[in-house]
Amino acid sequence: MSKIYEALQKAEAEREDHADADGPRQRPPRRSWWRSRQSKPADTSGRNDPLRIDFDLTPEIEEAYQRLGTNLLIPARETTVIRDLMFVASEHGEGATTTAALFASTLAKRKKLDVLLIEANMRTPALEQVFPITRNGGFAELIEGRQGEDKVVQATPQPNLFVMTSGHYETSPSHLLESPRIPEIMAKLHERFQFVVFDAPPVNTYTDGLILGSQADATVFVIEADETRVEEAQRAKRQLERAGAKLLGALLNRRKNYVPSLLDGLI
Repeated sequence: MSKIYEALQKAEAEREDHADADGPRQRPPRRSWWRSRQSKPADTSGRNDPLRIDFDLTPEIEEAYQRLGTNLLIPARETTVIRDLMFVASEHGEGATTTAALFASTLAKRKKLDVLLIEANMRTPALEQVFPITRNGGFAELIEGRQGEDKVVQATPQPNLFVMTSGHYETSPSHLLESPRIPEIMAKLHERFQFVVFDAPPVNTYTDGLILGSQADATVFVIEADETRVEEAQRAKRQLERAGAKLLGALLNRRKNYVPSLLDGLI
């Protein structure tokens, strides 16, 4: 039995003990895939409040993300060089976007690498709430060939950190991510950036993460402490493995000491 399984089982038992007092957790409603040019931005956090990320990390948390980068970039017994990494959760609001953004920021700041954060979550995009960027075209337009790389990549106030929004799509994001242009696009992006981070939508709700995970060098599965249920994590893991995603492990997010922990041997 793995460490992450034991942690989830313990958290679930504690939830059941307090169920009568607190009531069951209400998940946000699932959303349809369609988001056209005229659509207003969705509630991008997966919860009621807008997403806010504090990049001014305490030394302990920054060191935790630094260790995460070191573990991923120099994995034991691994000869394949990881150039792009997908962060995904099982459901909305479990911290995949926050984790992806903080990891990309730490990598750019501490490792001095040119890092591109791609908003592959076209269902509930949120990066315009986090960075002072504009939604004037992004990943969707790049895949469809309607805009070039120079038009959709935006700089952030942090040196070495760049962002690409999801963009405006006119078809299913799942269909978009199955485009044969993806390998060519990634090859061009790697000529400019030393590392690419994908923020993907929840895998138990949409198939986008499964499609993208099969093409990314590696995937980290984000689990929210005290919230993600064991069966949901197991189902997400099975789906990712069947799709061919290379799972590096699970990141236990929002622990009580607020330090993320990467755990191998997922469930």
